[in-house]
Amino acid sequence: MPTGSTAPRFNVLGPLEAWHDGVRITIPAGRARVLLATLLLRANQPVPVDALVDRLWEGGAPNPDRVKATLQMVVRRLRQALGDANVVRTTTNGYVADVDPQALDLHRFRKLAADGKYAEALGLWRGEPLSDVRSDLLHAEEVEPLLEERLVVLERRIEGDLAAGRFGDLVPELRSLTRAYPLRERFWGQLVLALHGSDQQAEALASFREVRELLAEELGVDPSEYLRAVHRTVLAGDDEPPLTPWTALCQLPPDTADFIGRDDLYAEASALLTAHPSGTAVPVVAITGAPGTGKSTLTIRIAHGLRSRFPDGQLFVRLDGAGNAPRDPAEVLAELLTAVGVTRSAMPDRLEARAAAFRSRVADRALLIVLDDAAGFDQVRHLLPGTASSAVLVSSRRQLGGLPGIRGLRVPPLAARSGLDLLSRMIGERRVADEALAAAAIVEACGGLPLALRIVGARLAARRSLPLAKLAARLTDERRRLDELATGDLEVRTSLEPSYEALPPDAALAFRRLGLLGASDVASWVVKALTGVDDPEPLIETLVETNLLEEAGRDATGEPRYRLHDILAVYAAELARAQDAERNDAALHGYVEALVTLADAASRGLPSVVDELPHDPIEPSRLLPGPEVARLTANGTSWFLAEQVHLAQAVELSAHRGWAGSAAALVKRMMTHLDVYLAPDRVNEIYCVARDAAAEAGETRLLCRMELSRQVQLVKRVLDESVLDGIAKCADGFREIGDLPGEAMALAAVVHYGYLHSGKPDVELARRAADVARRSGVRTVYCSVLRELASMLAASGRYAESLPHFAETLALAREFDDPLPEIGVLYRMARYAMEHGDLDRAVEVSDRAIDLLHGMDDVRAVAYVASLGARIRLAVGRAADALPMAEQAYRVFVEVGEAIGAPAAVASIAEAHLALGRPQEALRVLEPALREYRDVGMAESVERMERAHAEAEAAIARPADAPAGW
Repeated sequence: MPTGSTAPRFNVLGPLEAWHDGVRITIPAGRARVLLATLLLRANQPVPVDALVDRLWEGGAPNPDRVKATLQMVVRRLRQALGDANVVRTTTNGYVADVDPQALDLHRFRKLAADGKYAEALGLWRGEPLSDVRSDLLHAEEVEPLLEERLVVLERRIEGDLAAGRFGDLVPELRSLTRAYPLRERFWGQLVLALHGSDQQAEALASFREVRELLAEELGVDPSEYLRAVHRTVLAGDDEPPLTPWTALCQLPPDTADFIGRDDLYAEASALLTAHPSGTAVPVVAITGAPGTGKSTLTIRIAHGLRSRFPDGQLFVRLDGAGNAPRDPAEVLAELLTAVGVTRSAMPDRLEARAAAFRSRVADRALLIVLDDAAGFDQVRHLLPGTASSAVLVSSRRQLGGLPGIRGLRVPPLAARSGLDLLSRMIGERRVADEALAAAAIVEACGGLPLALRIVGARLAARRSLPLAKLAARLTDERRRLDELATGDLEVRTSLEPSYEALPPDAALAFRRLGLLGASDVASWVVKALTGVDDPEPLIETLVETNLLEEAGRDATGEPRYRLHDILAVYAAELARAQDAERNDAALHGYVEALVTLADAASRGLPSVVDELPHDPIEPSRLLPGPEVARLTANGTSWFLAEQVHLAQAVELSAHRGWAGSAAALVKRMMTHLDVYLAPDRVNEIYCVARDAAAEAGETRLLCRMELSRQVQLVKRVLDESVLDGIAKCADGFREIGDLPGEAMALAAVVHYGYLHSGKPDVELARRAADVARRSGVRTVYCSVLRELASMLAASGRYAESLPHFAETLALAREFDDPLPEIGVLYRMARYAMEHGDLDRAVEVSDRAIDLLHGMDDVRAVAYVASLGARIRLAVGRAADALPMAEQAYRVFVEVGEAIGAPAAVASIAEAHLALGRPQEALRVLEPALREYRDVGMAESVERMERAHAEAEAAIARPADAPAGW
């Protein structure tokens, strides 16, 4: 806005007007006008994009994908029209009209009404609000309530005139009003009083009879208590009005100066409390959330923002609902009745009578009633007014939404950015910026709880020299965190205690046990396993209703998930250590046993890994019945994805407590299906945890099995001598303890990966491995190892000798109820058939492998077979078919981190481009791949890439018309 310019003025109490420096601004018709009107009606409050879209495109936008971009165009057009008077500002997820309150007639109207200057307030009205704005939705949702506000203020002005004795002047006006609003009882009552005050008793009684008959005929109801009291006044010949003059009260506690965030909740609650969609229902909004999330602070802020919308006053009472002694509704009603002018002598004794008296006293008043810290609906329902002119704002730790007539809004923890903003306001932006990482760690440790952040901010503000990093380090220790979150009278632990202490014993136990798992999300079976109850749903429902447990959506299997807030998890774990120390291990062991049972069931329903040792049998958990296990693991892949965090944590938990067998059982089953979804370093870390637990427990067999699996995982990243040495040591370890299956599989791994690394087949070691596998008696192991022997024979040039061994291992593979072993054999057969020029067999066998893979979700197996299929198609001159297969394989290898598979796929991609006459494309693929994969240990594939690179460079350098050998 230019220097010296005055603030723009806006009028909505009549046709829409915008003025700046004495000049009226023309607002474009259509959506720009609707947009400005909507923002002005909620001036200085952010309006979400979704709400604006609903308002501007009634009945739905014609192109939902473009609607936000279209809204931006409407905003731009409005800003251009306003020019220097632009007040429209973009917010995080919407827009706001930043308007000087005194420059908006609606605000002035409400302020004057709140100050009791009713006539002056009414003088601001120029006709029906926004009469030139075409929007049915805006008029229904915004203008109708505004008209109701005007009538309430008009009633207050007339009350003042009656009290001043201006009866004669009022009679004509009130006759006109009763004709315009025939069912509005207060106007009729005021007409009767004006006639009575003008010594027109007969007319007064006749008017009462008229409205009584009208109400009976139109609504089938009797006159209200107010009208009946007026009637009694006329009959008694009283000069005093039937009720004492109303005094508007504001009992709200002070607003918080450094309030941060919550714009969406503020806007939604304000809109709900000031809208009357049904016309008669009292708007009731419940602000709920976990302890410390700032429910009361938000509630008070909303109430202050709505003061002008409720000119008859704002009542505030604390209900003490968080603890074990919530206030009696009868006692609260006595407080409310006293506040609205009912003396103790006139106050009824019974609860229902007091509730009726309160409803009667506040009938048709524009009153905001704030009920802080409600225990539940039973406590609140007696405190509600009876007419829609008033509204009720409730805060509670319990979820009240969904109950009759109540709209619940849940307060989540603050986002990280808002948490940093709050900390900055308390200790200064420079201090936060100077230690940005420590400040972020503090906000994270506080879990976004405003109470915790205020405590931390108060401590830091009091100690200007205390480094943020030092406090952040203290807060990272979960056993000390709640001790650190205390200062003066503020303490996070104290704020949490009432909610916990109000829980029934079984729900309290579930809360404590969940704390043992930290803040991760869980399915209901976890509560069952930790507590041993048959039906965990009632416990979960209690914890969710009290906001001690939050809903976290549904997992990949469709199961609902639940989560403890970070601070609540710390508190629950503290309680578990203090109250259940001797029983925690048993509870956690039951949970781990249940997890092993589920992992075993999920893995049995999925394809196995070809070169994996068979799983050791387990003892099924007694805590989960078979049908429930089957239901939960019906889709094994989805179950593993849903529980991957818990599986990894349970391995660490088991290792820490000395349950080496459980740790190994979990690792073997989860890594079969999750290694492609976890980061390679995390996979290695989990294997190391299980291996070290086995070593500490003296379980050599488990140790060797974990180490062999770990080394095989390392191969997928890089194949070098150290990995081969590690696998060979595993073979020695298995031999020393007499574990024949383990020894055979380790020897076969040395054979396979040694050949991939050096290109030199070791037939004798393969024969030795096959002999050990045969003596083990484990047919799956013998199948895998015999395949290696056949492969080494073929690789050493003895292709004809390899064929009977391939046939034998293929027959073995087909015995298993699993296609992957057969696919593994077919893959090797196809590869060596191709290398020895048996191309028809190579195509036939690879196609059979592809057919078997159809519909399977083992992406790694699909990639290997596709990569080989591409190479075979290149060999038979089908480069165009080979290229998409090789590209598909390469994409998968990159996604799953399979470094030993990627070079072969890249070589095939490059060879296909060369065959198709595209050397530039071949180089584009090869150059970054050679840099990345030259040292992964795949000698043969790297040689292929280097040959293709040389051919591509030669092709580019060769003149277009030169012969191939030029």
